[in-house]
Amino acid sequence: MRERIIKAAVACDYAGLQKLGDEKGKSVRFSYDPDQDMATTWRIQEEWKDSPQPVLARLVHVLNLPFYQEGNLYWWPTAFREGATDADFALLKGIYPDEMITDMRKEKSYIGMRVGISADGDWQAAIQGD
Repeated sequence: MRERIIKAAVACDYAGLQKLGDEKGKSVRFSYDPDQDMATTWRIQEEWKDSPQPVLARLVHVLNLPFYQEGNLYWWPTAFREGATDADFALLKGIYPDEMITDMRKEKSYIGMRVGISADGDWQAAIQGD
């Protein structure tokens, strides 16, 4: 599933991402508008006139970082785990501004893109923010 998500994100295939998110009959939990599907929300964020957000690029970057397992879920990145280390946060360089990484490390709270995929390949989460 991880590789399929990366492939769809690199191709900016929003419909493909939505299909992957719904593949097992459950929608991916994601941030922002609960009345809108994930693909539409991400397309809007990527195309914001005043402040476009590189959502798909961040998704790809995060999924190329180390992961950790919590129960039946694999989570990316390791900076999201309890007790994340300076090394975990250092891996975020280039994905988020240095100041944001410093603040997250100081607060011991990773609020960037985090992705959860179950052991059986169900994409369950793609969350940003608090």
